Amino acid sequence: MLIGDKVCLGPVLHGDAPNLFAWLNDRSLAISNGPYRPMTQTQFDEWFNTIGPDLSRVVFAIRNKVDMRLMGYVQAINIQPIPRSAEIGILIGGRADHDQGFGREAMRLAIDYCWRDLNLHRIALFVVGDNPRATHLYLSLGFEIEGTMRQAAFVDGAFRDITIMGLLRPETID
Repeated sequence: MLIGDKVCLGPVLHGDAPNLFAWLNDRSLAISNGPYRPMTQTQFDEWFNTIGPDLSRVVFAIRNKVDMRLMGYVQAINIQPIPRSAEIGILIGGRADHDQGFGREAMRLAIDYCWRDLNLHRIALFVVGDNPRATHLYLSLGFEIEGTMRQAAFVDGAFRDITIMGLLRPETID
């Protein structure tokens, strides 16, 4: 388990499935990351059951350090061992948990995990549309804007740009 001041990152448990299923099917959460497509129970079960065995991804449950309540997840996906790169993404499910610093701390813990445990050199992420909160968070964590794919996603009835952001491994790791 990775432990911060506010959150802990640990394995996704079977009991987490109902909350994850609901969050993945929440249209307002989905459109902040791309087009909304409802996930069937069968699709969810397939995703959920392949979390552990899939070596190209690591998924952590984000839990409140005080009561261990599930708040979301953070994942490294498309892990490429030869170029030592991956993509990272986060979801904080409950609206009451937004803007509390939980996502920032979870990202810091996940980034540190990528450097120390996965031995990655580069982490990328994609911001869909105009999402200043997400962009500000990622810039504050050291990510740099690397480019924009213009009108690359059709979300909520309109074409949206996708901003590509990247973070390189620091020379020294604390």
